[in-house]
Amino acid sequence: MRTERHSIRSVTSQNGLLAVQWGDGHESRFHAIWLRHQCWCPECGTPETGVRGIRLQHFDETITLSGVDFADTAVRVVWPDGHRSEYPARWLRNHCYSDTERASRRLAPVLWDATIAAHPPSGSLAEAEADPAARLRILEAVRDYGFCKITDAPKDSAERSRMIDLVGAQRQTHFGTYTLKTKKTVTNVGDTTGPLDPHMDEPYRYAAIGVTVFQVLHPSSNGGASTLVDGFEAVRRLKESWPEDFDMLCSMQITCQRFDPGDNSHGNERWYKSRLPVIQLDEQGEVCGVRMNERQISPLDVPADQVVPAYRALKRLFTILYDEDLCLTLDLKAGEGLLFDNQRLLHGRTGFTPETPPRAVLTSSVDLDDFHSSLRLLQRDLDPDAMHMVLRQGMAG
Repeated sequence: MRTERHSIRSVTSQNGLLAVQWGDGHESRFHAIWLRHQCWCPECGTPETGVRGIRLQHFDETITLSGVDFADTAVRVVWPDGHRSEYPARWLRNHCYSDTERASRRLAPVLWDATIAAHPPSGSLAEAEADPAARLRILEAVRDYGFCKITDAPKDSAERSRMIDLVGAQRQTHFGTYTLKTKKTVTNVGDTTGPLDPHMDEPYRYAAIGVTVFQVLHPSSNGGASTLVDGFEAVRRLKESWPEDFDMLCSMQITCQRFDPGDNSHGNERWYKSRLPVIQLDEQGEVCGVRMNERQISPLDVPADQVVPAYRALKRLFTILYDEDLCLTLDLKAGEGLLFDNQRLLHGRTGFTPETPPRAVLTSSVDLDDFHSSLRLLQRDLDPDAMHMVLRQGMAG
C-alpha cells in the first residue's frame, strides 16, 4: 500500500544532486555518483545477487545527471553516456541518507532490569510454526529485548531442531548441540550443580556465538532456574557512574581462552584464545555488543600502569552485573526454553541437587547474521520497510 511517505511530489536536479520531495513533506537529496553506482538494471546487476557488470572505474565521482523524470512511484534518470536507470519510490525513501532518515532506521534496544519479570517477552513455538507473524514477533523480541521465552517447545531431544529452525541455521562449534547434565569428569562448568554467575558463552572466539537456543528437556525439582541479565543495561550503569572505566573497557583488549581436552569435540583437542574489548561500540558510539565472562579472563596483557585501573574497571562492571536488581530468574519447565542474544545478554542459573532422573537441557546456537537473515525474510513479506532497519552487529561492531 502506497502512503504519503512513499509518494513522490516533485523531482529536480540541483548542483549534481537529485532532490526528491515526498508526500509527507520530507526532502531527500541523492548524489549522482550514489545513484549511478546503485543502478540495479539488468545490465548493471544488483548487490543482492553479487552479479554486477558495473564498476566504479566506469564513471567519475563528479558524474552529472543528463535528465530526470518521475512518476508517483519511481524516478527515471538519463546519464551522460545515454544509460537509463529507474529507482522505485519506496526503495529511494528506504535508502535516503539524510540525517533524519538515517536516525529513524536505527533501532534503540529496550533496556530492562529485574522488574521485567512481571511481563517477560514470550511466544509459543507451535504458534510460530503455524503463523509467520507469530514467528516474527518472537524474533523481534530477541532483537529488541535480547531474549524471548518460548513455550510449547519439545521435551524430546530428537525434536531439538524445531526451536533452532525458528531462528535460523545451527552454528556448529566444538560443542555441537550440547546436553548439560551432571558428569563424573567435568570440563564444562555447565555440567556442575552449583550456581552460575551471569556470563556470556565462548568469549574466547574471535566471532562469539550469536543467538543461544536453550531447551529444557527435564528440569530439576530443587533449583536450576535460569537467570538473565541485560548486559547493555549493565554497561549503561557503568558509564553513568564511572565513565572512565566504561571508556577503558571499550578500548582495552582483554584475553579470554578455553582449552578443550576433547570431551566436547569428538576426541579432538581445541585451544581457543582471543583478545577483544569487553564493550563494543558501533560507528555512532552506541553499545552494540558485550563480552563478559569472569571465569575465562586470562592474564592481562596490558601496560604496567594500566593493570590496577583495568582490574578496578572490571571489578566495578562485574559488581553491577551480579546485582540482584538486574537479574531476571525464570524457573523453566519441561517443554519451555529461551532464545537470547549471547552478545548482549548474560545468562546463569541457580544451584541444584543431583537427582534421578537428572536435570537435562540442550544448548545450541545460531549466528547473529543468520538470525538477522531470518528476521529480514519475514519482514520482507510482513513489514517491508522494517527490513531496512540497522541491526546491531554484536562484537563485530
